[in-house]
Amino acid sequence: MSRKHKGKKDAQAVPVQLENRWPSGGTVGVVTTGGRTFHRDTDCPGYRQGVRQAEKNGRAVNEVETVSAAAAQDRGKAACRICWRRA
Repeated sequence: MSRKHKGKKDAQAVPVQLENRWPSGGTVGVVTTGGRTFHRDTDCPGYRQGVRQAEKNGRAVNEVETVSAAAAQDRGKAACRICWRRA
């Protein structure tokens, strides 16, 4: 079931996070195959929360891959609002 955020759908449908600020295209960060977000690194509190949620719900924690911001956008990932707030 999708939750609403001020009239916008969550990341399962139309990612609210896609509106977050993106770093320049060549900036390197991390993604996972099953994740929806592009993070600066695995020390991000948002990334760690995603890992905890996956483990809590019995889902596998996917391998981390280092990619550019442009590649993450091409894969449909959203910019992490914590990592890239004022990058």
